Amino acid sequence: MRHAPMFDAKVSRLTKTYLHALAIGVTITLISMGLANSKALAISSSPPIVDHVTIQSQGDGFPSSYTIPIYQVGDIRFLSAGIGLEERKAAYPSFPLKLIFAQAGGALVAGVSVTVQDASGTEILKISGDQVSGPWLFLDLIPGTYRVTAARGDGNSVTKTIQLQKGSTKSIHLHWRSPNKQG
Repeated sequence: MRHAPMFDAKVSRLTKTYLHALAIGVTITLISMGLANSKALAISSSPPIVDHVTIQSQGDGFPSSYTIPIYQVGDIRFLSAGIGLEERKAAYPSFPLKLIFAQAGGALVAGVSVTVQDASGTEILKISGDQVSGPWLFLDLIPGTYRVTAARGDGNSVTKTIQLQKGSTKSIHLHWRSPNKQG
């Protein structure tokens, strides 16, 4: 029991750090809480939610609704959708680029990580697979030429160069030739 007060103090500091991180929009994952060794925290930044889209659904015969977050990194807003009939029929903001992810045979794919480079090859946006919850990804990009790479969880990736014009939305299908070998 001699270590209990020290342990409580460490947990208290950790809790305050975690609550502060939540307040500033940072996700913290605890890696180790051993008393004898130093503590390690892995911190990953999650983009802020700047708006949302409300989806109306008919769950169990009763009308209900839920929201899909719109994230922002720098000047680029994005959202992921396309799960279920309600999301496929919903109205979305008129972002210039809609990516649609599918594997061989047409099955839709979610959980895809996406990297966007501008015409000079500079990475301007990186979205992790946990932020792409559906097979559609809407990106609010300015007109120009972009190189988009989408990678499934098994590491297979697809890359396309895309030219966006002012005042229109371009839908791009990214297809993997081989089916996903994961679980």
